[in-house]
Amino acid sequence: MPILIDYVETYLRELRPERSQVMAEMEAVADRDGVPIVHWEAGRLLATLCRALDPMVLEVGTAIGYSTLHMAEQLDRGRVVTLEIDPERARQAREFLGRAGVADRVELVEGDARETIVALDGPFELLFIDAAKDQYATYLELAEPKLTERALLVVDNLLMSGEAALPEDAETRWRKESLTAARAFNAELLESRGWVGSVLPVGDGVGLAARR
Repeated sequence: MPILIDYVETYLRELRPERSQVMAEMEAVADRDGVPIVHWEAGRLLATLCRALDPMVLEVGTAIGYSTLHMAEQLDRGRVVTLEIDPERARQAREFLGRAGVADRVELVEGDARETIVALDGPFELLFIDAAKDQYATYLELAEPKLTERALLVVDNLLMSGEAALPEDAETRWRKESLTAARAFNAELLESRGWVGSVLPVGDGVGLAARR
């Protein structure tokens, strides 16, 4: 369910440029198999940031590597370290990223991010979180020691099809626990002393913040 008015959603969709064969195939696979990937606009935002900053990126939640590809395509010296708990999705991501010609810019680490983050060296200049929604705050807490002093934070699904804005007793498709966690994360991000942040109606709701 889009979070924008239908005609705006349609207009933005029609503006999207032609994607590479691999990226288009990833979109088709995600649609066919119900794999959660970022909206194209969120991927494009990540791509823009990576083009501007050429950063070392920590991505929590690879899935089949769709957002990873958006970022890796724009990197020169930067790299993406991406974390994925599902072995089959990690296998698919490696195949797609290899075919797209960006495998040398990506390190895919398998396992529970709550365990693998602590073993990473860093430092990372951009943190992108798009994994288990109830664990966003935990991922951020674990990753913060690995980030640079002026790191950027990008978080997906913070509006959850717009349902984060509904009354707490409303009927929703998203799990109540996930919605509660998203609302708490949004409030904490905007009130944070450690981050200057905003929640943007991009894709499914993107949090964008810079470390103070």
